[in-house]
Amino acid sequence: MAIPYIVCRKVDATKKEKPQLWYAVGKKMQKKSGRTERDVAHRVAQRTGFHPGVVEAVLAATGEIIEEELSDGRSVTLRGIGSFQTAVTSKGFEHPEDVLPHSVRLSRVYFKADRMLTLAVKRAGCHRIPFKYYFPEELLTKKMELADKQAEREEDEMDAY
Repeated sequence: MAIPYIVCRKVDATKKEKPQLWYAVGKKMQKKSGRTERDVAHRVAQRTGFHPGVVEAVLAATGEIIEEELSDGRSVTLRGIGSFQTAVTSKGFEHPEDVLPHSVRLSRVYFKADRMLTLAVKRAGCHRIPFKYYFPEELLTKKMELADKQAEREEDEMDAY
């Protein structure tokens, strides 16, 4: 498997005279919202032999426990997955004693992937979705068509293994 991407033109807003450049942009290969806990539970059940309903209940309880722990000011680390953490902020005050609970707010809840998970996903590599699927036909160049054909040949060779 590889991470799919498309190619888009972007403008660097900080440089007025610079030309637009082309960049890879991640493209999810699903209609909406990705995999659900039910999808994940089914796959875990297939690998472990546990009933999918039991796995789904464990996943739901895990989410609730993460919420409780974060609400109590603790981070949560799941080995092989990553850590969930919170960040707080407030406006600035001249005196430290003026920074009171009512002036502090949660700025974000964030997830930091486990290093080994990140490395494993990086090893999957990337593949470009053929231009013909998202570029208007009148904008396709011969080079783009050749690049699409080359990518299809390489994919066919990989499938042959």
